[in-house]
Amino acid sequence: MATIELDEVDKLILRALTRNSRASASALAQIVGLTRQAVTDRMVRLRKEGIIRNFTLSLDADKLGIDVRAFVAITLLPACTEKSEEGVIQLLRQNPWVRECYRVTGEDYFQIRVAAPDITALKDLVMDLRNTGVVQGTRTMLALETNFEKNSLETFAAYNRIWDGPQEPVEEETDPGLEDADEIG
Repeated sequence: MATIELDEVDKLILRALTRNSRASASALAQIVGLTRQAVTDRMVRLRKEGIIRNFTLSLDADKLGIDVRAFVAITLLPACTEKSEEGVIQLLRQNPWVRECYRVTGEDYFQIRVAAPDITALKDLVMDLRNTGVVQGTRTMLALETNFEKNSLETFAAYNRIWDGPQEPVEEETDPGLEDADEIG
């Protein structure tokens, strides 16, 4: 996959949006020193290029009663076909409690991160996996507490050192033209 080059203005826009995805184009324009339309055009381009996938909301799972965190290693049977493996991935993708899924090295095939409301939901997921007939085994680690979580842009920034510089505050005011993520792109 080709890496897309970002200029300093793109980086400033992305940094501001990671702090407040509802920031208005007017507020972003003040931060980067461009017109509102120029910022909107850049955001449209960043969406078309796949840099901005969506505008999201960060929820406190604990306050919503989703307080069971677990990591599950999944091992498939050696004779598992590619089609059956895809079925396992689809089962994981459709489960509302599976937050992430990675293909990993070693004896396991997948590592998933789960945030569920209770142990029963986690047990049901494990049973669904075993009922596929192609899962050889699972190993579950329960998280005792979450010390911190980072978003993907924070991790990306740490490796690329592209977000250095002053931390600009972003206004809470929302531009009516940007409230709905579908209106951009």
